[in-house]
Amino acid sequence: MGFLTFLGACGTVTGSCYLLEAAGKSLLIDCGLYQGEEAKFFPATFAFDPKEIDYVILTHVHLDHSGRLIELVRDGFRGEILTTQATIDLLEIVLRDRLHLEPHLAPENIVQKVIDLCWAFEYGKKFEITPDLSFRLQEAGHILGSAHIELWAEGKKFVFSGDIGRQGTPIIRDPTPIKEADFVIIESTYGGRLHPPLGLAKKQLKHVIELAQRERARIYIPSFAIGRTQELLYLLNDLIESKSLKPLPVILDSPMALQVTRVYAKHTELYDEEALRRLEAGDQIFSFPLLFSAASIEASRKIEHLRPPFLVIAGSGMVTGGRIIDHLKRHLPEKDTFVVFVGYQARGTPGREILEHQPKVKLNNEWIPNQARIFRLEAFSAHADHRELLSWLKNFDHTPRRVFITHGERKARQALELAIQKELGLRTERPKQGRRFNF
Repeated sequence: MGFLTFLGACGTVTGSCYLLEAAGKSLLIDCGLYQGEEAKFFPATFAFDPKEIDYVILTHVHLDHSGRLIELVRDGFRGEILTTQATIDLLEIVLRDRLHLEPHLAPENIVQKVIDLCWAFEYGKKFEITPDLSFRLQEAGHILGSAHIELWAEGKKFVFSGDIGRQGTPIIRDPTPIKEADFVIIESTYGGRLHPPLGLAKKQLKHVIELAQRERARIYIPSFAIGRTQELLYLLNDLIESKSLKPLPVILDSPMALQVTRVYAKHTELYDEEALRRLEAGDQIFSFPLLFSAASIEASRKIEHLRPPFLVIAGSGMVTGGRIIDHLKRHLPEKDTFVVFVGYQARGTPGREILEHQPKVKLNNEWIPNQARIFRLEAFSAHADHRELLSWLKNFDHTPRRVFITHGERKARQALELAIQKELGLRTERPKQGRRFNF
């Protein structure tokens, strides 16, 4: 008999972590950090002994799936971390950034210790851990290197969706359909909600920039360094080089995003057909006229001397840290400032409060009036929406025995569960934190 224990993302959109015990081995699927308001309600210690974990299989590099690998290794994990090469390349950047923000968390060499435990695996190839335990990574289409996990344990097959991407996401390939499983663990971030078509993202971005150009406004885009920033650069490249948009200064004010973009540029083997065609035609897909980078703090401060209109892309994506904080402390109170959100804003984050037009927002322990013009471009989402989540499940020819719905706020999980029951007739469960499932 084996066991699957749900240790994170149960009624939340962060903290993904599942413990599978089977065939004499203990595996974690993801080891994610709780972020925003959700971080207040979960213990800092693990619900297991890290020394007893044999493997971690990582779906992708976002902190809510990988961030606690620092604590896991700090507290004694010495097993193997199994994932894609692109995820390993990005993981070092992400974990070093977290340790920079929380230097007392662990010794400085902890990130290298994590990376030394990582092993890279290709998409689509099945690997045996023991005769009764094997796994395969499939393209998830969420960010570079992201994966669905197929896992065979003691005669049962599990599929962990990780974060499911969208058909047509720029640069990277679409999610690979999976045809069979006994048990499916599916994210529900956008359960009950629909995104505008992905094709609208470029049009929406163009509209906001042209409005700012007419009104001579500053545009600030809080953006995740991984995935979203590269999509923005890719679309801006297309708009400006096709002369669909009059050039304006665009400043990438994020050292982390600069490092990540170099990793994206390295892994062209993961690109979709459109991105490859543009590369073959000689296009530098992450570059265009009037694009500048602010690698140093001094360069970031010089942005203040620019005359608008201009556009600044800076982390963090939920305004929980990074250089976007300083920009918004200065300019959020101004009505001619544009703040453009292009990603999910978790409950309790400053980004969520700005988006909801709270009159004042706390940034670095200082209350800042929120008078800026706020835009939300949902077409940019890298998460499948309600309809796309159902479509992903419809790929299964072999009817799953149970679908576990995780990684979503309460209403999102409920909406997706009702739709799965009604449209697909599948047995579902919304597991609570600590739920132990026997198989």
